[in-house]
Amino acid sequence: MSKVLFTFPLNPIEKTSGAQTRVITLLQYFKERGIEVDFFSLTDYWGVTSPENIKAFKESGQVRNAWFYPRKPAKKNFFQYFFSYKIPKLLHRVKGTIPNHVSPYLQEKFNNILEQHQYDYIIVSYAYWADLIKDNPRIGNAITIADTHDLLAAQHQHDKGVDRGIALGDELKRLSRFDQVWLCSPEENYFFSQFLKNQVKYIPTMVEEPVNIKKDVPGKYDLLYVASHNPHNLVAADWFFKQVFPLIPDHVTLCVVGSISRFVPGGHKNITLVPFAEDLSEYYLASKVVICPMLSGTGVKIKVVEAMLFGLPVVCNERGMDGLPDKNNCGCLVTQDPQEFAGYMLKLLEDKAFHATQSELSAASFRNNFAAANVYKKLDKALNYTSAN
Repeated sequence: MSKVLFTFPLNPIEKTSGAQTRVITLLQYFKERGIEVDFFSLTDYWGVTSPENIKAFKESGQVRNAWFYPRKPAKKNFFQYFFSYKIPKLLHRVKGTIPNHVSPYLQEKFNNILEQHQYDYIIVSYAYWADLIKDNPRIGNAITIADTHDLLAAQHQHDKGVDRGIALGDELKRLSRFDQVWLCSPEENYFFSQFLKNQVKYIPTMVEEPVNIKKDVPGKYDLLYVASHNPHNLVAADWFFKQVFPLIPDHVTLCVVGSISRFVPGGHKNITLVPFAEDLSEYYLASKVVICPMLSGTGVKIKVVEAMLFGLPVVCNERGMDGLPDKNNCGCLVTQDPQEFAGYMLKLLEDKAFHATQSELSAASFRNNFAAANVYKKLDKALNYTSAN
């Protein structure tokens, strides 16, 4: 039986971002293929994962072992904090590059796991953590895989002190250390393959598919907006609620799901706010149109893929199309213009035949590109998996 050490800085069971959705579906793949997974993660990378949620993940049956550590040692242990985190952080900071989140403290925790267990595959999420495997003799014969999630040089290009050219070269250098590099979007797959050649594998992001998708659920909401509150979504939400939503009649209802709901302006009786939903399917089933305002960012937009799963048409900006192999006739209506954005939403709500056509295109795009059966074939090939494994 093959064994995987999977590193990812968030608790995937919390499902507050598209990255967590990707990891959950990858873990499901490993489970279905009978591959054992150990999980290395953080307690406080982006917010804090509670002890209850850590316990729930460990008991979910998705992994064999799971280790969660803080990003840095506690300050009460002054010498460990100072010498294994603070000083190295200052000394190892390289001007112009993307962040490097590997400290001697976390490297020690990672190495302790490798000294106690042997793995066939080691998956590292994000180039932030590439140094975990750098010149590391404890890896042994394991195949190393970088699951990129995003083009980080693009994500950080506007950060203070970041030089685009240096950052991009740094990201390529980090990814070149791996035996394989997994990309979730065809655009990034094309870009990285120019430099990393055969290391690159296009592994689309899957979403969890309900056993039965009911088609006769009443449309409680006209519009559905699902998003976390990352910086890109904050900018997009500000644009949508200031420039687009005022153009929508008061009788049109909008449901906003996710942590972005905390930043929705108040005073609108036609907006329903849902800060967190354990199961998003009930909201997709109860909605008629999905919106994805995105003005920046990289990688595939999970909310668009989820909309396609449920055969819902999508109205989005150009960045909402990132990660979709099919850019035309895929059930997405694309515009940068607020007036046109509002017009697309209203046409879908008022023209039943137009809505039905876009819905069919959306569902077909999901079947052709993101259905688990198709992605599993790509994963089997990447891991050289056969039923005899």
